[in-house]
Amino acid sequence: MHIDVPDWAARHHFWNHRNPKSGDRAKDFFEKAHVRPLLEQAYTTIREGSPDEVAAAEATIVRLQRSWSAPMYAGKATQLATDLHLVQDSKGNTLELDAAIDSAVDYFRQYKPYIHDVDADSAKKDKYLEELPLVIKHAVLGLQEAMARDNRIIGEVEFCELLPGLAVPHKTLPDYGRRGDLKTKWSKKTNTKKGWSDNGIPKHLSGMFDIKNVYQVAGWWAMNGHQPPFLVYANHTDYQVFTPDNAPELRDDFLADVVEDIKLYHKTTENLLRAASSKEELFTFVSPDWRALHWDEPHAYLDEARKIWGVQ
Repeated sequence: MHIDVPDWAARHHFWNHRNPKSGDRAKDFFEKAHVRPLLEQAYTTIREGSPDEVAAAEATIVRLQRSWSAPMYAGKATQLATDLHLVQDSKGNTLELDAAIDSAVDYFRQYKPYIHDVDADSAKKDKYLEELPLVIKHAVLGLQEAMARDNRIIGEVEFCELLPGLAVPHKTLPDYGRRGDLKTKWSKKTNTKKGWSDNGIPKHLSGMFDIKNVYQVAGWWAMNGHQPPFLVYANHTDYQVFTPDNAPELRDDFLADVVEDIKLYHKTTENLLRAASSKEELFTFVSPDWRALHWDEPHAYLDEARKIWGVQ
């Protein structure tokens, strides 16, 4: 569903809201108002420009294109396998689990570490190649449990709709059944003799990192008719399914409060977009939290952001 946004949002290339817990407002503005337009222009130039213009465009892409990381790519590989095994194709077929795992392993082997700490990311890739088959098996068990009553398992869908009182749509993509998501956990590299420690599955959803996922759930819960949501966590040792039955954070009353908080956050964002007549003015309304994990980006990307805010 396409929704036209007001001129005051379009002038900042702000086409939709996202989960407010996924990063600070400054990062969202930087991505949408500055980075994405530059990248879109660079890709257009590569198709249509002169050799010198293409070289400059390629340099822009290298400087600003955000890279994957081993945990992100391993999570994507896991969902590839669970999709192949659980979600029917156009002919109604699915892959056997072993074949789905083989496809995911082959896919993950293609990953090339690009982030600023290449050595550490390469070590994670090797470790996660070992863990990937077990993570997939646990993810499948968790998803089958979460959707045991579903007649047919539906894969990822997109919701992009207006929440009441807002002028710009909220966008979110539940992984399964229009109401649930899969979260993977991967071992952490440590300075201990063993070198790695398990990244355990949460016992509840009230923690700082897991409440972010609850806010993600609340977005699609508000747009799918309040279907009972679920979150499945999987690592190489176990899995956990959270539903309204065992997680108060996934119950209607809690999610309704979260939706109101999301709307308040988005309303503030819209007020700033409306007030700023230019990209430069927009950035003066927000201040990045450089120490936050969501600003852990390649040096060139960070250098671009620091120039925007006059930080050397």
